[in-house]
Amino acid sequence: MRQFAFYLVCIILISTSAGCSKPVPTDVASGEIDTSSEPEQIPVQNKEQLIINLKNGKFSLKPVAEYSINAEVVSKKSYSYGWQAELAPIDLALAWGKLTEPESEKYVTFSQSDRWYYFEYKNDSPLNESYIVTHSSNNHIIPANENIQLAIKSIKKKDKVILRGFLVNAQGKYDNMDFWWNSSLTRNDTGDSSCEIFYVTKVNNGDYVYE
Repeated sequence: MRQFAFYLVCIILISTSAGCSKPVPTDVASGEIDTSSEPEQIPVQNKEQLIINLKNGKFSLKPVAEYSINAEVVSKKSYSYGWQAELAPIDLALAWGKLTEPESEKYVTFSQSDRWYYFEYKNDSPLNESYIVTHSSNNHIIPANENIQLAIKSIKKKDKVILRGFLVNAQGKYDNMDFWWNSSLTRNDTGDSSCEIFYVTKVNNGDYVYE
């Protein structure tokens, strides 16, 4: 009896340990993800601010728009140093529309570095710079909870995903210094401050939904 009890405890511990590295689905996805449509953005006002505690500071997130996007992941980059990395540890470069058609990757490539994303396109590309700018974006992902963070970590390049949540403006202190980080609210801007600061509350990837 004691041997059986010990064996059962070992199974539970191993299962718990293994489960910590993978997100837990909260629902089953329905059908293939359509990435042809534009992201949906709805302005919000007077929504309660969210408080994020970091190791060496605290930030307040002000939701400025509800946001939902169906897109293909064209690049992914993780960060591990500084307040931005603690707040938003992963950036996802997302594309939609004609950029998600298989033919487009022959002409357009994406990369990321230092919280920026970059694209290059060939001279004979059927998609010009204007189209690429307005149908792709770099998203600084702030996960709403640990399960969302694990779901974001499990996302791979070329995955088609649905992400829902809020675009936010962040303000707070880190190592006794003041910092701020505001989200872009349009898909046609470029350069500094053109990235989306995305507080993600729901992830649809493959056959499952995570919240």
